[in-house]
Amino acid sequence: MNDKMEAWKERIREVESKGDLSPEALTLIHAMYEELEALTKQNFNLRKTALKATSRETRMSSKLKGALME
Repeated sequence: MNDKMEAWKERIREVESKGDLSPEALTLIHAMYEELEALTKQNFNLRKTALKATSRETRMSSKLKGALME
């Protein structure tokens, strides 16, 4: 995902260097990019938390595991 974000950032720089867009449009693009970065980080953290939560549920205590094996 980091490569995608870098590609978007580069495209924004290209558009800025051409000067075809109004200042308002550039402000909007930058705000949208910042929001995209924040949501990407939030998504990553949520996925990590969900993965941790599911991995905890499947674990058994060693005593219970030993009793089931007998």
